[in-house]
Amino acid sequence: MKSLYIFTAMTFALLTGVASAAEFGNHCTVSLANDSMMPTDCSVKTEFEGKEYCFGNEAAKSTFMKNPQATIMKAQAFYAKNAEPERQKISQEQAMEQVKSAKCDLSNKDLGYLMFDKLDLRHCKMVNTSFFGAYLRGANLSGANMQGAYLNLARLEDANLSGANLTDATIFQAIFDKTNFKGANLSNARMIGTLGNVDMSGANIAKGRFGLDIGNQPMGAMRFDAIGGNFANVNFEGADINRSNFKFADFRNANLRNTDLFRADLSKADLTGADITGANMKEAVLDGTIMTNVKGIEATKGYDISKGKCVGC
Repeated sequence: MKSLYIFTAMTFALLTGVASAAEFGNHCTVSLANDSMMPTDCSVKTEFEGKEYCFGNEAAKSTFMKNPQATIMKAQAFYAKNAEPERQKISQEQAMEQVKSAKCDLSNKDLGYLMFDKLDLRHCKMVNTSFFGAYLRGANLSGANMQGAYLNLARLEDANLSGANLTDATIFQAIFDKTNFKGANLSNARMIGTLGNVDMSGANIAKGRFGLDIGNQPMGAMRFDAIGGNFANVNFEGADINRSNFKFADFRNANLRNTDLFRADLSKADLTGADITGANMKEAVLDGTIMTNVKGIEATKGYDISKGKCVGC
């Protein structure tokens, strides 16, 4: 098992090292031009004026080829403002030395594939830390400063992230089960994945980007899937959760002002007391959605062409 882990880690390092020659750190050039950071494996790419550019899919590549120079200029401007600082790769032993210290600081460190199962990390500062593929099952991260953290493919089963600062974090295809985000700050965070049993009640997800990015889907139609999720009292103001699956979810008293709910599936979800003023509900599925005492229905966009028959509306 240990040999397999070492082989996997070495393979990942070699792949990322080879791909690092591409512009923009392997992010999709077209997504950057549209103000979105989307990492790719660079399997779809092209060369332009002696430089290599990566794309999430063939459609993005075709868009680039229509006007490469203009796309590159927009991508450069956005990437310069939003590119993540470099991270230092450290070993499991080095990481544990920090965890055991009173002033644990793992900021700007690459902790990819390291093991932190059931550890208490509340005292650690983890700003811009990469937990790519790391094991955090049952870990206590309550109240931790994880601003700008990178949690793609991380194992987060039973992890406690209640009250954690995850502003600007990126969480793609992490594994969730009984994960606790209660009261966490996920403002401007980017998340794609399946949250089967998650508690996000009271969280701040203002301007969060949990919706489907049609322009860049390197692994198919990845989307935020939270059937039965707990989003009571969550602040979603200005967030993008288009096309997400929220069947049977709890949105009681949630702030959904100016939220993009385009084609979101809210079948049987409970929106009692929620505020949907200015929300985009065009083609949203409201079949059996409980909308008792919902505020701002008259100020929504596309509510007249939503689908299904809601309850209490």
